[in-house]
Amino acid sequence: MTETEHTAQLDDRSLMAKLLAGEYGLAITYWVLYFAGASLFFYFGSQAVDNEQWLPYLGMVAGILAYTFLLILGIRSAYSGPQLWKVMSRTSSIFMIINVLVGISTLGFIY
Repeated sequence: MTETEHTAQLDDRSLMAKLLAGEYGLAITYWVLYFAGASLFFYFGSQAVDNEQWLPYLGMVAGILAYTFLLILGIRSAYSGPQLWKVMSRTSSIFMIINVLVGISTLGFIY
């Protein structure tokens, strides 16, 4: 197999296959995964608040916090550059600020 055939074969893979193979880099991978989780939480959390289903909503809040924690652990294990704690503190701060804003937005459906 020549190099061009191998490159063409790699380019034919789906977005998810490339994402799981780590071809997009650490920053893009984790931001895409984070915003996918936050979007799902906003959608389903807003529906739960609108229907006044508080127990499922609290479960979703716990789930998004656990999901964020797993992403931060993933960043810790995948980052190989200098100043690991500086990168982790900034990233986790941004994740938590966005989590608070998304949580407030979902609670906006209370009349």
